[in-house]
Amino acid sequence: MRSKSFTQHLIIFAPTFFNVNYLSGHVANPTILGIDLYDLILFLGVLVLTIALARISYALVRRVLDLRVGKRGSKVTANLLQYVVLGVGVGYGVLEVLKLDMAAMAASLGLVGIAVAFSSQQIIQNFVAGLLVGIDRRIRLEDWIEISDDPSNKPSRVVDMALTRTVLRDTNGRIIIVPNSYLVTSRLVNYTQSGFVMVSIPFPLPLTADRKVVENIIMHVLEEHHKVLPNVQGEEYTALQTALRLTRLKRLLDNKVDLGQFHPQILVQEITVLRATLSIRFWVREVKDRDAIVSEILNTVLDRLESQGIRPN
Repeated sequence: MRSKSFTQHLIIFAPTFFNVNYLSGHVANPTILGIDLYDLILFLGVLVLTIALARISYALVRRVLDLRVGKRGSKVTANLLQYVVLGVGVGYGVLEVLKLDMAAMAASLGLVGIAVAFSSQQIIQNFVAGLLVGIDRRIRLEDWIEISDDPSNKPSRVVDMALTRTVLRDTNGRIIIVPNSYLVTSRLVNYTQSGFVMVSIPFPLPLTADRKVVENIIMHVLEEHHKVLPNVQGEEYTALQTALRLTRLKRLLDNKVDLGQFHPQILVQEITVLRATLSIRFWVREVKDRDAIVSEILNTVLDRLESQGIRPN
């Protein structure tokens, strides 16, 4: 017995799939899974148009607001508008174009929703974490942060924030994509919100060296550097005064804005048979400049020590 040809299968299957009634001689509008084919095509058109409008609205808001309110406020506003456009477009397509009964569809998809929820727990967890991060504002765009549980443990700048992941760029230029759930469960250091960063440099010194002379040289170098607090000048001084007026920083400083608390210190950290180790401690405003400032200070200190005939260990 011959097997049925593809054409015969298609003739048998087509009436069911496309709602064709051969007996009555009437050909109804073709449907797919009970949805009118033309409505489905129109819905796909509405969906494509909605996505395009959402992206265009996002780009326009960023272009208009980036320079006026900053990247942080611009990104939040653009994302909000984008989600609103997507929600309105998809809602219109489902309710007005497809004319689906939402109550019946919700009931029929209940079991499917449960299965999907179990299979996508990580996605849901990251989504909820993204909402929490956005609500409590523990980090924001352009913030410099450090994830203490991260082995690399380098300060990184927040360059993008989405509902399920956050994109960072570290001081080496690497792009790091972090799930939002990791930001909630890990300990974060937010250098931008803290306003200032204390830097500590170990400085070994032979016991035969005159410690007072060395300390005076180091202190003069620190006081002369234009990015070491509190003796900053120009734009750095303006940025410092602006930061000190922020309410959150006043709370951290117990409402004390005396710059004297940021004066550099030189402490004896360790003494051995061969040398003493000093701890040079000072404050800077931007963590991204920390490594460059440390290098400049150490180079200047070494040059001045060598001019005095002192060679550190």
